[in-house]
Amino acid sequence: MPYGGEVSVEDTSFKRDGREVAATLYGGFLPAGVVLCPPHPLYGGCRHDVRLVSIARELASRRISALCIDYSRYTGGREEVEDALAALSYLSSSMKALGLLGYSYGAVVASRAAASSPVEVKGLVLLSPVRRVDGMELDLSSRCPKLLVYGRHDEYVSEEEIEEALSKAEGEVEKLALDTDHFYTGSGVVELVSRKVAEFFSRVLGILGT
Repeated sequence: MPYGGEVSVEDTSFKRDGREVAATLYGGFLPAGVVLCPPHPLYGGCRHDVRLVSIARELASRRISALCIDYSRYTGGREEVEDALAALSYLSSSMKALGLLGYSYGAVVASRAAASSPVEVKGLVLLSPVRRVDGMELDLSSRCPKLLVYGRHDEYVSEEEIEEALSKAEGEVEKLALDTDHFYTGSGVVELVSRKVAEFFSRVLGILGT
């Protein structure tokens, strides 16, 4: 169960190839942490996305640090993946267990980062993962446990595409299908997703009693 007390929230940044990457850290530096990758930056995607913030707060309430990042710049995916890898490296200096999460465009970024990370990724969560965007394809070749969350009424990706992606995924894979859309519209939907995601990461990151 979540522990009591106020969740700490701190705006921070880290460097990647001389570029400053803005981020917000929820929960401070704890033994386990998750990097959260936002949706498409050309359509308003950023670290303050309401879905990411809800998940980050839920993770922090369960003693898992959550680092929501912005992308240093838009490149169609290549440097966004590098930003996610740099975020994992930033957390790895003080944390023993790390996970990755991405939403929409960020799901593709996170999937590709997990597949190429020199830092061990113990769990990967993909919210509304589009199969291909801006020439960048979803990559589920990493061996870490995965959770795919999506809405049955998603305007941008069909259930058939999700099932096809799942059939090609490596490692342990779970899915959570909800009666909602790409944006998780509906009373209590974002909160439900946040709880399910936090439960998944608590398990794969070895956070007991949460």
